[in-house]
Amino acid sequence: MSEHLKLGIRLRKFNRVCPITGYKEESIRVGSPVIVQTDRGIEYGEIVSFARGFPRTLSHDVKLKKVVRYATAEDVEKERSIEAMESKGYVTAVEKANEYELPVRIINIEFLFDTSRAIVYYRAAEGKALNLRDYSRELAQAFAARIDLRQVSPRDEAKLFGGMGICGRGLCCATWLEKPRHVTVKMAKEQGLSISPGKTAGVCGRLMCCLEYEHGK
Repeated sequence: MSEHLKLGIRLRKFNRVCPITGYKEESIRVGSPVIVQTDRGIEYGEIVSFARGFPRTLSHDVKLKKVVRYATAEDVEKERSIEAMESKGYVTAVEKANEYELPVRIINIEFLFDTSRAIVYYRAAEGKALNLRDYSRELAQAFAARIDLRQVSPRDEAKLFGGMGICGRGLCCATWLEKPRHVTVKMAKEQGLSISPGKTAGVCGRLMCCLEYEHGK
């Protein structure tokens, strides 16, 4: 294996990549599914390699502890069943939020591989306190799992779930950019760009981070 290749584990949701080190080259099968332990619990992933270093990862949010083993055929089948669980779970999470008349938008739901924990991602008005205890308790009963309710901002949503920019490429924040840029309307004006939201706003609804790249050049 080339010394320039970097290896990582791509977790099953949201293109998260955690780097791995201290491996023996002959024991690594790139592209193989694996079962790993992270600081969140037991998860399913795939060994990936990069010739030019890592893309932007969420390793600051999810830390890899160890690779438990290569995935078996049964593990692969279970992974498919978890995807089906998440689809149904999303519908349930939305329905329950509506029943409680919660001012939230459910974005996605993620089960860990052992299904002991479900992470529900949602959007809500910033700065508004919400009491989600009853909602969380009911989801825990419905899913027979520990519930982790995670509020995300517009930029977090774009970073987590990705998308395509007007340039035709994957979003910077979802592929390589570690931190969002500090961008102002003044930067767009100084570059002679229209300040129309349709031309200067990213999929998150905020000013595009790339406006900062050419500023001052």
